[in-house]
Amino acid sequence: DKGKGKGKGKGKRAAPLNSEFWERKVEEENREELGGEYTGTIQRYNFKFGWGFIAADNHADLPPQVKSKLAQAKKTSEQDGKEWTDAELIYFRKPDVNHADGFKLAQDTPVTFSVYIDDKGAGAYDVNQA
Repeated sequence: DKGKGKGKGKGKRAAPLNSEFWERKVEEENREELGGEYTGTIQRYNFKFGWGFIAADNHADLPPQVKSKLAQAKKTSEQDGKEWTDAELIYFRKPDVNHADGFKLAQDTPVTFSVYIDDKGAGAYDVNQA
């Protein structure tokens, strides 16, 4: 029965979209929505845990606060001995996606999004299929 049962991370899933968990999380992280509308492509999406990363089409157009938070995250990771190869990718979570019209998250999907900063770094919200 090798591989059966519960191991690290097995049996865990992202909270449902309508869960109060997501509202509490946004409040706890002191999210500051900076707005704007940017275009990019989904680079990775972890369906099981409900998060992913977007590559902005034009990183230079992002607000300075976002670029600063991304650079800070890279520096912290490198100081912790982690290899950081995705310095320009922007994090997003399942509840930050507009799931209207059957939009399914998948790698290489073109999207539009707005940006925020919070205690943990920078992220995307109001993610829509382009």
